[in-house]
Amino acid sequence: MASPRNALPSSYNSNLCEVCGIKAKYVDTSGVIHSYCGRTCAARGAAAGAAMKSPPCKIRGCSNVEDPTLPGFCSEDHAKRGVNIGLVQACARCKSLPQSSGQMCARCVQLPVDEPKIYDINSSGTVWRVFQREWNDRWKDGGSATIEKLFEISYSPVIVAEKESYAQNLKSSRGMRLFRTFHASQCICDMGTNGTVLCTWASCGVCNIVKSAFKGVAFGAPHNKGRHGNGLYSCTSSSRADRYATSCLSSPYRVMIACDVVLPQVPSKNSSVLMDDLVVVRDSAAISPRYIVMYTRDK
Repeated sequence: MASPRNALPSSYNSNLCEVCGIKAKYVDTSGVIHSYCGRTCAARGAAAGAAMKSPPCKIRGCSNVEDPTLPGFCSEDHAKRGVNIGLVQACARCKSLPQSSGQMCARCVQLPVDEPKIYDINSSGTVWRVFQREWNDRWKDGGSATIEKLFEISYSPVIVAEKESYAQNLKSSRGMRLFRTFHASQCICDMGTNGTVLCTWASCGVCNIVKSAFKGVAFGAPHNKGRHGNGLYSCTSSSRADRYATSCLSSPYRVMIACDVVLPQVPSKNSSVLMDDLVVVRDSAAISPRYIVMYTRDK
């Protein structure tokens, strides 16, 4: 029986290619003898060497090798699956990829400390369906609006801790109520048409609010101005918030931010206002952007 090509016989000839064992090793013009006979065997040897150095993917049944940027997994899909089934701990920031540097994944650890992470929500998933029901229930002007894209916003542990601390202090002192509200303002960029990148325009109300978690609005202002004074305005009905939505001409979508707002059990004008479907808070810690909604109004 002939010996397999990757098993060297006792009569191994050192002049033969170390991969195929058939052809002579390549000698270049300078006289250097290489380990392989040509490019094909060189590539095969490099691939085999990489496979030997990289451990296999942790997902059962997967034969692919680990991606160095996703420790333990061969792809982002398998890394997310590993988090979902409890093989590894999730990144403290994005909650979807495995931890690789401290408590964060390799991607999030490279972001600025307060830079939010934005995820494109699949229209066939549970998150989309639950939000869509809430969106439709809150559209109260007799018409309707279709969600075209939905992005979930994830903030750094520092910002999350600040919001949670405010809510806990409110709950222990005066009692707390949680509201889902909607905020719309001028969006001058083409958010959603070219990915989930937030723009750097000072006049873009949506991107400035998302990046700062309501610590700043358009033009760097710390709050909105309205008939209830300085504060951060939002609405409990998506249809009312739509009145304030202004999008750039290059985008086919209108844009709105869905928020979580905490109010004291008995609102005080010094801290908040709750009137019909209008909500105003004075402190940015009381309001958190949760989703960016790209939508079109149905005629």
